[in-house]
Amino acid sequence: MRRLLALTLLVAAVGAEALAADQSASKIVDRYKKASGGAAASRVKSTFISGTVSAADGSTGRFTYQLSSPSSMRIDLEAGSYKQSECYNGKSAWRLDARGLRTLLGEEAKRLRLEALLANSRLSELRRNRIVPQLVGKASIEGRDADAVEFLRDGVRVKVFFDGTTNQIIKRETGDGTQQVFYGDYRVVDGVMEPFSIRVEKPGAPELLITVDRVEHNRGVDAIAFRYPQTEGAPPVPDLDSLMKSIIANQDKIEEMRERYTCRLTQIERKHDGDGRVKETETRVYEVTPVANRFVERLISVNGKELSAAEREKEDKRVQKAVEELIKRREKKLEEKERARARGEEDNNKNEITIKDFLRISEITSVRREMFRGHEVIAFDFEPRKGFKAKSRAEDIAGKLAGTIWVDEAALQVARLEARLTDSFKIGGGVLASISPSTAFVFEQEKIGDEVWLPSLMEANLSARLMLLAKFNRSMERRYSEYKKYQIDSRYELTRPKDNPKQ
Repeated sequence: MRRLLALTLLVAAVGAEALAADQSASKIVDRYKKASGGAAASRVKSTFISGTVSAADGSTGRFTYQLSSPSSMRIDLEAGSYKQSECYNGKSAWRLDARGLRTLLGEEAKRLRLEALLANSRLSELRRNRIVPQLVGKASIEGRDADAVEFLRDGVRVKVFFDGTTNQIIKRETGDGTQQVFYGDYRVVDGVMEPFSIRVEKPGAPELLITVDRVEHNRGVDAIAFRYPQTEGAPPVPDLDSLMKSIIANQDKIEEMRERYTCRLTQIERKHDGDGRVKETETRVYEVTPVANRFVERLISVNGKELSAAEREKEDKRVQKAVEELIKRREKKLEEKERARARGEEDNNKNEITIKDFLRISEITSVRREMFRGHEVIAFDFEPRKGFKAKSRAEDIAGKLAGTIWVDEAALQVARLEARLTDSFKIGGGVLASISPSTAFVFEQEKIGDEVWLPSLMEANLSARLMLLAKFNRSMERRYSEYKKYQIDSRYELTRPKDNPKQ
């Protein structure tokens, strides 16, 4: 009892300390927002900054920095032989440097998106964007006392240092601390404080000193400035409509090949509070078997603990029932297709969106060739088509999505898809549910046996309000691994697959 009481007091003390830290981080952010311009800063929807660059080796060049609300950001730096451009445009992130032009993936893309959200909002709307501020302590930056706050989202972080006297940002660094940017010589422009001196330090690159000579707010920024650049001599890209039609026609063959493989699935689900902090995590491992063009998942363990004998028996019964239902559903669907074909009608499920529908609903930009996981692919960005009128709930959702798709032209398959909501999606006028624009997902595949792309990763972040009251904040990560060839019979008797030599 005494130990339990001591543990309870310890947990309470740690919790109180964490809460105090969070409150302090919010207070620091609030002081910054007031010092940087308050209401005037909130009226800024776009920013253009230009200046001269001088490097430590004596070379000189130019600098431009562009922001466009809500999340577009582009930075161009040039000094002598050093050149770098990087951008997040609300759909994808890209970088052009000595390594060439490429779309950024993973943490690099997430970090650039986080920086774009922070810069455009000027640290406002953190909760709406599911950005968590955390106080990490005090620091001394070039002889000035500063408070350090980390901003976290989607597993990446950006650390910002605030001057203890002026409350302005005096330093920013990425989560790993490899790139550091120092700010100074703040001046008022349109009622907003802007830095006119910037210093950039990055390993493997010369130290750059930027002297700002122009700052403009709300001048209007051309969306083309943020798009993936077109480069001279780039190989031609195929007609996208024809490519997508070929992908659709190839679906039956792909589904047949997918029926040859089983795999293991590790699912990590995280529950978040209203500010985006993780409050509960659960890890489940499944054995995945293809059945009737779907995947049946048999639960193996929860949070590292294997199922008991009774739990396994219950799970086996659930799986067998699911298999039977899938087979019946496929047979029914095939019968409906046959009847529709006999009537000379198209099989048209209004609750499903095909790739062909997707192209009709979306505005396609920046079609390009890239390398993805060692394979050449066609990539393109998409966003809602202006003036599109949805005729179903599925079209309504698809018409609010923006992101990027990567397609293997040779295999006629989607290799990766990233998408996020650009606007809230309401069900029942918002009474039943309202899904937040912070909702996003990633779907990625890997090429197995050099014959077919199969799922390797799915990430989803969902934020919604249910029945006007309950908040639903979840993030889920599903990783597929250990693919093995698997032969099933016509009755879909599920047995464990035999190990297949690694391909």
